[in-house]
Amino acid sequence: MEIYSKQQVIGDKFGLETSQKMHINGKNDPVKSDDPVKPFAEVLFNAVDQVNQLQIDSNNLEQQWIVAPDEVDIHQVMIASEKARLSVSFMKTIVEKAMKAYNDIMMIR
Repeated sequence: MEIYSKQQVIGDKFGLETSQKMHINGKNDPVKSDDPVKPFAEVLFNAVDQVNQLQIDSNNLEQQWIVAPDEVDIHQVMIASEKARLSVSFMKTIVEKAMKAYNDIMMIR
């Protein structure tokens, strides 16, 4: 790794180089996506869907265990219910942190 002095990096002594083509296109303009909000929204909705699916799986296993306890192992029921509980708790924490960040941003005026 080469270390440059402060005088070497001031001004136009070094040109900008692209390390990946995703960062800057051939015209030195930033690459723009169609909808920058869409990927975050997709990630958020997918996480909520996964939490919901864990809840559904847990409820189904609990119902199967009540109806036919010999067919379902109690360990599977407990593991599924803990996964569902932890995922709901984690999602709740994320929502609370997002709301706190939003409120903090709104207070900065």
